[in-house]
Amino acid sequence: MKKSFLFFVLSQFVAVSVFASIKVAITVDDLPTHQDLPPGVTREMVAKKMTQVLRKHKIPEVYGFINAGKVEKKNESKEVLKIWKKAGYPFGNHTYLHEDINKVSLEDYKKSIELNEPMLKQLSGKSNWKFFRYPYLREGETLETRNTIRSFLKDHGYQIAQVTIDFEDWSWNGPYSRCVAKQDQESIAWLEQTYIKNAIDMLDRAEVLSQSLFKRSIPHVLLLHIGAFDAEMIDKLITEYKKKGVEFIPLSEAQKDEVYSLDPALPAKRGSELTYQFMNARNLKLADVGLKKYEDYPEEKLQTICQ
Repeated sequence: MKKSFLFFVLSQFVAVSVFASIKVAITVDDLPTHQDLPPGVTREMVAKKMTQVLRKHKIPEVYGFINAGKVEKKNESKEVLKIWKKAGYPFGNHTYLHEDINKVSLEDYKKSIELNEPMLKQLSGKSNWKFFRYPYLREGETLETRNTIRSFLKDHGYQIAQVTIDFEDWSWNGPYSRCVAKQDQESIAWLEQTYIKNAIDMLDRAEVLSQSLFKRSIPHVLLLHIGAFDAEMIDKLITEYKKKGVEFIPLSEAQKDEVYSLDPALPAKRGSELTYQFMNARNLKLADVGLKKYEDYPEEKLQTICQ
């Protein structure tokens, strides 16, 4: 899509009240396994806890994006997938072994998508498994790579499951396992506080971006992972989001919004949320959309805590 046409389309969105409820679809990546586990915790326990909380809060259609190669090549827990299915939640494609699009050939990347499909078909029955989530949210360093895989996905009936809220939740899972092993309650309390703070801050920033770019609140897609700390925190996260006025919706409903049919056509080495792709495609800076550089993501401490 040419940029001039993209900008024209974006300019046509009608502004709505900023007081409208915030709609969010929850998605979960890396099934069946993600990061290390604390002592005494199993993959199955993580899946059961997460799905029980999702069902308690009546969260609809939470897609679990799978890497079938973890089961077929690495002999990791297929029981997690059975637990997810039993809870009534659908599956999507996350490549066979979580391949990085910037580190494999285009043909190998396509093959990885296809290798994931037999298990998706087996698990899904009549439910729609044709949602694709890019590992690391990376769509390609070149426009050729990006366009080639997008065309492949379209030809194979996939919708791209973009993300608009990503607070790097995955980076709390490893530290949590270490801190539990050391029985460091003070550090665990810090992990809980910073996890929720970052989750709320990224929700707020996603709304600012939405209003700045589209003059309305678009339906958001939240990225989580099937990690031990995610399972520990998801109840509180959902509760805090509800306090912010969030209404949880299915991924398929969020994807119906016009925004998700547009292509920012922006090659990049790093993955990012769809809204930031639009911002960068329009050559806008954070200040142009009413934001400042986020300084509260505790990356360095997460890497060193409980070491």
